[in-house]
Amino acid sequence: MAGFWVGLIYGDPVQGTIIGATINVSYMGWISAGGANASDLYWAGLLGTFVAIQGGMSIDTSVAFAVPIGLLGNYVHVAYMTIASLWPVKMDALAAKGNWRGIRRIQFLGGPAIVLVLRALPVFLIALYGSEFIQTMINSIPTWAMNGLAAVGKMLPALGMSMLMKFMYKKALLPFFVLGFGIAAYSGMTDLLLYALVGVCLAVILIKIGFNNDTEQEGAE
Repeated sequence: MAGFWVGLIYGDPVQGTIIGATINVSYMGWISAGGANASDLYWAGLLGTFVAIQGGMSIDTSVAFAVPIGLLGNYVHVAYMTIASLWPVKMDALAAKGNWRGIRRIQFLGGPAIVLVLRALPVFLIALYGSEFIQTMINSIPTWAMNGLAAVGKMLPALGMSMLMKFMYKKALLPFFVLGFGIAAYSGMTDLLLYALVGVCLAVILIKIGFNNDTEQEGAE
């Protein structure tokens, strides 16, 4: 959705959606454990799409640019988590006094205020005043480097899907992966809606079969 809104602001919502979705695929297998992030998806999605549209980049190159932007934004995430950790202490003190109105005020205003100052405001200022700098920086990059970034960008979505499969892999589901890959490879169709419909139908069938089996076992017992 971030890519769509950035694209809408710059007059190309379709391209923004495509770029944002491609960047998102690169992070499909990404997991945040205990609030520790390897990259900030807000900066990667928002500024990555902005840089791509303003710089006239290809989708592959934009994905490669989004990764270091996300790493830079991770410092902002650390600052956000550090400041946000102060609110629970304040809320405990308010709870001891029975000040529930103050707790609600912090809950609904404190968190969004930090996000506004540390995430939304920097992204807005960079997008507002950084267009010329970004264009100059992109123009200064040699062609061979841009080609290398494009090649890396092509691999990152595959890496994201591979990481996702590593966490979700089950032997029982492998035939469905092979089926989807076979249909895509031999038919040459790129319409994702078709694959989504096939996946939904298979999921419904499997759920019904599993439900019926469980019902029969309960009846037998």
